[in-house]
Amino acid sequence: MKKLMVIVFTCFFFFSFVIPVNASVKTYTRTPDNLLVSPGVVNNFNVDIILNTPAVDASEKVYDFADLLSDSEEKKIYKRISKYIDNTNMDMVVVTISDNNKDSAMNYADDFYDYNDFGMDSSKSGVLFLVDMDNREIYISTTGKAISLYSDYRIDTILDGVYTNFSDRYYYSGIIKVVNAMDSYYEIGSPSDDDSHYELAGDGAVVRKIPYILVLGVPLFLSIVVTSIMVKKTKLVKKATSSKEYLEDDSVNIRTVRDTLVSSNTVATPIYDSSDFGGGGGGSSTHSGSSGSSHGGGGRGF
Repeated sequence: MKKLMVIVFTCFFFFSFVIPVNASVKTYTRTPDNLLVSPGVVNNFNVDIILNTPAVDASEKVYDFADLLSDSEEKKIYKRISKYIDNTNMDMVVVTISDNNKDSAMNYADDFYDYNDFGMDSSKSGVLFLVDMDNREIYISTTGKAISLYSDYRIDTILDGVYTNFSDRYYYSGIIKVVNAMDSYYEIGSPSDDDSHYELAGDGAVVRKIPYILVLGVPLFLSIVVTSIMVKKTKLVKKATSSKEYLEDDSVNIRTVRDTLVSSNTVATPIYDSSDFGGGGGGSSTHSGSSGSSHGGGGRGF
């Protein structure tokens, strides 16, 4: 009997503490009579779309339907998102899914945001970051003031910096990097051509690039200074002895040669700046969701 109790206790301990158990996302049931949305977003074409969109508690902010995160990771992400919301006065939502019942990651992200009462202020300003494991795509959806703040260039920069985290299954670190990058761009301010001088650091913070002239020039300058000092100390530089005394008179005949410019032909080669190709600030592409709301954003496969 004692042995049986020990075995039962051991199994309970193993499953409770060794194997991570994630909390399921709580959802609510939508019906044609109660769509669980504000009347302003309902039209003649989107009732079925609303019914196929999960209804959640908008205060939770992290919805791990794909079960990619541990409970502790969800709590850390929620805490980081809360700081972002307090700092920017814009909403932030993170969603992971293993099955996408929409036409695309973009449609899922837009619908989830629009039909769950997310957003700050009258324009519903905020960001939703979706990890779509069905289509193997990460997607950023922006609404309200976030559309103009997070330009296409900035969104591409963020996606370029984090997609390998998701392809390598580092979901938690990838999500944290996205939130950090969003916060950093808010601190930088409105998009401008100066954006091309920034890049994502390892933790997702947006930092100014170090010019190559400093990377290469400073060590070269220091090397020249050190070499000069060593040469002087070791007296390696000595005055040259004149060779004039070894020459016979009239043995050398020096002629003066002149080059006269007859004509010239100049070819102009244009030098392009990154801003000529939309680099830097740029604008934000927008589209309308099924609710009629305007969204910006972009995605990247992984």
